[in-house]
Amino acid sequence: MGQRNIRETTDLLLDNPNMASVWLGQADKYMQAHSYDPQTFILPKEHAFLQPLVEAYAANLEGFVEYIVGVRDSIEKGSGAWERVQNLYRRVMGRYVQQQRRERANRALAKAEELYGGTSFHDRLRWVSNLEHGWAKRRLDYLAERRARTEDDRLSSDERAEALLEFWDIIDTEIYNGEVPPWN
Repeated sequence: MGQRNIRETTDLLLDNPNMASVWLGQADKYMQAHSYDPQTFILPKEHAFLQPLVEAYAANLEGFVEYIVGVRDSIEKGSGAWERVQNLYRRVMGRYVQQQRRERANRALAKAEELYGGTSFHDRLRWVSNLEHGWAKRRLDYLAERRARTEDDRLSSDERAEALLEFWDIIDTEIYNGEVPPWN
């Protein structure tokens, strides 16, 4: 199939909705392999049509999550193809959330070291665990408060996603401003 651009790859996915999740899953595996060792990564010829996705999203998991949502939302909702792409979305989104969690914890650790100096490995682990538990409780409270403002005490997926973005922006600002607790 040779080199294609993202639009052509997207058209191929949407023209073959029953294969979309399979091909997106393959692209995800290739992106991970590329990220792990870009020097030795070789895309198999039979999947050359995925090259634009690998190039665009190997170092941009958030972008790939958004791309999957775009493909999913272009497939008939409720169909088997939509469900399979949704399942892939959940898996990739879960990995993205964990990546964000690690990056956020590392930023908080760096800020705590800057403010309070170093501490032992075990104290760091305990501190991160306590910090993340505190964030989790605050996140649940934040979502509950947002739900309470709705007419039916529910948030749509989009509203929940927007609320979570707002919540994590608050946390990121706190980290940046040095609003992190001292070591245990």
